[in-house]
Amino acid sequence: MSDLLLSAIFTTFTMVRLLRGPWLRNPQYLASGIVGAVVCILLLHGFWPAEDDDFIVGGVTGIFGSWAGMAVFDTILGMA
Repeated sequence: MSDLLLSAIFTTFTMVRLLRGPWLRNPQYLASGIVGAVVCILLLHGFWPAEDDDFIVGGVTGIFGSWAGMAVFDTILGMA
């Protein structure tokens, strides 16, 4: 599972760069993306522990989790 978490964190850096621009200008999106990716990996581990070793599922989970984290952050900012 630690390999998936590390992969998800590095995938988050790529997703923030592609969707929001440079990391140093958008640290709030980097933080929300990392939190979203970690939550998504933990949910994957909780519901489907057999998929912990799958490279493709881990990458897709990291991509979706980081995107979801940034989307939730934007939603919360929009409500404030």
